[in-house]
Amino acid sequence: MKIETLNPIKIQISGLESFDFLQNLITNDLKKIVTSINSYILTPQGKIYYDIQINKLEDGYEIFCSHDQSNFFTFFEKYSRLSEVELKIIEITQLESNYILHKLSKGIIDANILPQGTVLPSEVYDNYVDYQKGCYIGQEVVSRIKHRQLTKKIIKVYEFDKNDYEIIKNLEVLFEFRNYLIIRFSIDDFKNESFLKYNLKLIN
Repeated sequence: MKIETLNPIKIQISGLESFDFLQNLITNDLKKIVTSINSYILTPQGKIYYDIQINKLEDGYEIFCSHDQSNFFTFFEKYSRLSEVELKIIEITQLESNYILHKLSKGIIDANILPQGTVLPSEVYDNYVDYQKGCYIGQEVVSRIKHRQLTKKIIKVYEFDKNDYEIIKNLEVLFEFRNYLIIRFSIDDFKNESFLKYNLKLIN
């Protein structure tokens, strides 16, 4: 998967039930928010649908998604019909490739740049999941994976020599950008540092 320009979106949510509305959709616990918090929104199968940042406002919340792959606003609008909330799209400047480059150089995976609905939070970064929290979409699946230790793969950022495409062609590359790759390995291969034989440098 290759992306050069992102399609960001920002939504403002307000209304009497804005807290409960969001709390029932996100993996993190909105009770922990001071100024901002990161979270995932999952598919019913427990895969990452959106990777979001939530900012607290005086009269509600602002939701930022760095790359909208499948109509982010429509998703919220569908779930808002039975709640006393108001939704509004906030104009946002387009994010350029430097955003991606900065994230990857720090070893940070923004799940919005990965194929949507294909990776588990436990494979990427599950600090955005509060496993003590109540119900949300996909909650039963991710809780079962966590408590039964069923995660078998891990996703990391690597730097590589662009002349070495033959070496990496058999790896599960989820995203490529310049001299960075996001690759999914089995946990056993990752622990054994088998990626070293491919002349890959692990970032962070």
